[in-house]
Amino acid sequence: MQTKSRPKGLHRKNQHKPLARLTVVALLVGLFGIAAPVAHAVDFDAQIRALQGKINENTSAANQKRAEADTLANKVAALNAEIAAAQSALNLTRTEISQTEQEIAATTAELEKQTNNLRENIKAMYKDRDVTPMEVLASSENLSDFVGKQQYMDDLKTKIESNIAAVNKLKGELEARKTALAQKADQEKSQVVSIAAKRSEQQALLNQTRGEEAAYQNLVKQNQSQLSAVFAARAAEIARNQSQGGSYSGGGACGGGYPGFLCNRAQDSVVDPWGYYNRECVSYAAWKRSALGRMVPMYWGNAGDWYRRTNSSSPAPGDIAAWPYAPGYPYGHVAIVESVNGGMMTISEYNYGAPGQYSVRTISTSYLGVRFIK
Repeated sequence: MQTKSRPKGLHRKNQHKPLARLTVVALLVGLFGIAAPVAHAVDFDAQIRALQGKINENTSAANQKRAEADTLANKVAALNAEIAAAQSALNLTRTEISQTEQEIAATTAELEKQTNNLRENIKAMYKDRDVTPMEVLASSENLSDFVGKQQYMDDLKTKIESNIAAVNKLKGELEARKTALAQKADQEKSQVVSIAAKRSEQQALLNQTRGEEAAYQNLVKQNQSQLSAVFAARAAEIARNQSQGGSYSGGGACGGGYPGFLCNRAQDSVVDPWGYYNRECVSYAAWKRSALGRMVPMYWGNAGDWYRRTNSSSPAPGDIAAWPYAPGYPYGHVAIVESVNGGMMTISEYNYGAPGQYSVRTISTSYLGVRFIK
């Protein structure tokens, strides 16, 4: 089941469908809703083909969203770590501000204490702050005593002025430090807010992506449910054929001699030498014709396109049995005639009884409009 321009299924590889197309996807899925079993075997094949394609497509999209969510989760975690670091820096700065304020208060108190102590010492010596130099001289025993007292008063005054200047300088430095720390705290607070905004943005995107992943997963479940219903309908058709003298047997992924480099790989994961994806009905038919030394259909596209090349209504071993496109189902189906016995023929095929699996059927030579390629 291929397209003319390139191997079947190639258009599905490595493509990402955004959530904006979920409505379209859901609509396409709706086209394959469960209905009464169709009358043509090709219809089942087309339904299976389309549904399996949707499962692959939606699973790929869900996996892509999961990968995006994992990346976003890591980004959110990194931003959380940045916020924690920035908040710690802000807390440290605020602590330094508090410490500086305490130092300013302690320095101010110490200045007041020293000033009061010196003032009290002078008052204790002179009994009054307004003692004049003449009174000091008069109270002195001699000139030397006067000079000593005057020098002591000058030293006290100088010491007071020096202490006041030192404390005022320290206080100014502490005030400047407090101002710088306050500015630093404002910057760090802005940084925390900025990182938090980025985290909120990433978290919102993470939540959206996880929602998209869940939506694709739901579509996959719907597709799988519908695919199961299609295979159930095909099983009913096989049963009807058996009741009319036909037969069916499955052979796994590597039946009929189909080569290992094609059958041991996931369905539709590689392109065969004749231009078809592996484990499809067209790939098996091309390989079988090559193995028989018959004309090999190369790059013929979908099985329905092969039907247009049919040239006989009478089967013979080695012929290609082909079914046409059915209305609404764009793929068709092909198989290889293994033997003919009267009005019955045995065919081998891929992707009929189970996805990507080999099977053998015995059916009527006029089964549901089949024709043949010699």
